[in-house]
Amino acid sequence: MKCLLICTLLLISSHSFAKLDNIYLSSGLEKSSLTLNGAEIDLDDGVFVKIGYPFVLAPNYNLVIELEYSQIGSYEHHLTDGIGYDNVEIDASSVGMNLKYQSYLFDSDFYLASILGVHQYSLDLMVDSLSQTSVNGTTLQTTISGEKSIKEVGLSYGVEIGYSLPYSLNIAASYTMGRVISDGIAIDLLSSQLILSYIF
Repeated sequence: MKCLLICTLLLISSHSFAKLDNIYLSSGLEKSSLTLNGAEIDLDDGVFVKIGYPFVLAPNYNLVIELEYSQIGSYEHHLTDGIGYDNVEIDASSVGMNLKYQSYLFDSDFYLASILGVHQYSLDLMVDSLSQTSVNGTTLQTTISGEKSIKEVGLSYGVEIGYSLPYSLNIAASYTMGRVISDGIAIDLLSSQLILSYIF
């Protein structure tokens, strides 16, 4: 076991750690929540792909331009109680560009980046519900049914922390907040990403 650990450390030390200093391709998992009309909805896990290029401002300081497509996540809610029913489906995605100011910490392999993004968000919403109430012996039914597709441009901002790995790899985690306005209604998105990048 001790020999295996030593060999592993020697293997890692024999390869240089690749900083984000060239064009790179990223992908990973995303966990998001959506707030609509004051109701917060947790979406299922999403995936994304990014391609970026860093412009060196100074040693250990980069300005990164990044293109991103994200399948942010989806949500399904189906409930029936024998009297009424409630069905809601949401699917969210985005495509856009991020501008990142990246700084490697104390000349190490760790970096911290601030993120400003412009994205076109696509939201597909479906609602189909039936509820019944009794008033003075009279049963009243309320039905809500409809579908809506929203495509709006919005801003996002956040932070990212990453670490350089051997074999031209980089691992990072980010947290971003985005907002779009549709028909006067604000839709907020909070997203956390676990990112693995390959540097060419």
